Amino acid sequence: MKRPFADAAVEVLPEDIVIELLLRLPVKSLMRFKCVCKRWRSLISDPDLAKTHLRRLKAGDMVSRQRIFKTSPIETIDYQAYDGVGRIDDRAVVEFHELRMEDTAWEPYLVGSCDGLVCLFVSGRFLLYNPSTRECRDLPKSDLFQLDEGWDLPGPDPFELEELFVGFGYDPRSDDYKIVQGDGIENWQVEIFSLKSASWRIKQVQPENDLPVTERGVYWNGALHWCVIDESRSRGESMIMSFDLSEEKFHQVLSVPEVDGEIVFEGLGTHGTNLFIYYVSIINDCFEAWITDDKGSWTKFFSVLTDGISLYKYVKIPACTRGRKIVFQIDMHQMTLFDPEDDTYEEYPIQSDNDVESIIYLETLVSPYLGYLS
Repeated sequence: MKRPFADAAVEVLPEDIVIELLLRLPVKSLMRFKCVCKRWRSLISDPDLAKTHLRRLKAGDMVSRQRIFKTSPIETIDYQAYDGVGRIDDRAVVEFHELRMEDTAWEPYLVGSCDGLVCLFVSGRFLLYNPSTRECRDLPKSDLFQLDEGWDLPGPDPFELEELFVGFGYDPRSDDYKIVQGDGIENWQVEIFSLKSASWRIKQVQPENDLPVTERGVYWNGALHWCVIDESRSRGESMIMSFDLSEEKFHQVLSVPEVDGEIVFEGLGTHGTNLFIYYVSIINDCFEAWITDDKGSWTKFFSVLTDGISLYKYVKIPACTRGRKIVFQIDMHQMTLFDPEDDTYEEYPIQSDNDVESIIYLETLVSPYLGYLS
């Protein structure tokens, strides 16, 4: 009986005040508040509100929330949940997601994450998914660039098998989201999908060197980045290759951190608005990482001993918490939070049907159906 009065109270608030209040709320609260009334549902679904909300998140005007997205099966992990004191309900830490896909028989492979959108590749085509709003969009299939037959069998990443590179990110110059895939070993032919035009096109690119680029790139600061090995050097030095999404060219603009000794860096990741690079020392049983500062220079992020983790296993670092704890993905099926202060480990209660892939994403309202942000 009190509902009509509550609706009336909401309706009398000026729209600019309502919008300002909504912009201060996290995405999960906004999704719940869609049910308050039709007016609020319309405002929260407005692309302009999603755009402004994202801009404030990036500017640091409000606390951003990031989660880990994993496959096999698809789940999202609130990796910050174990950063505090006290036990958290497992259901609040890990959430199961069921995607609306044309063909559910095949396992999706991760392509990348940008502005809350996760890009996946499944059954010969790409799709975009916002885990926060649970909106999913199948993208047009490309006829220009095809993987060889047999790629779609369950198992390893098809891009790794075919020695192709792939990535997803935002082009600030054209105000567009793009998917990039291509051959970074032989002919350097690149295929680019524009979300704004909803179409594919192919172009030839000329790299600055002959370093091979394969697998998934990490999006940061308007470009996709790969950590590659220069085998032409006697010690096999690590280098960073970047594909600028505005210029649509490969560049080598970032150098790896200057460190003592012979180090081969393992991979790249993002922490907040910064890029980090890490390596594993089997001899010293430790992980070390460096992170970019506001000027793009490297500073030491962490150096921790990892006696509890076998370094002979596959180990990846998908995320780090605000409390400087480190999330390790171990042997493709285990997700563990490591506290370097007291050398303790906490396993996330994830499921694993096959090899698990993981990536970090930002909770936003950005819709895969928007086409573009202005």
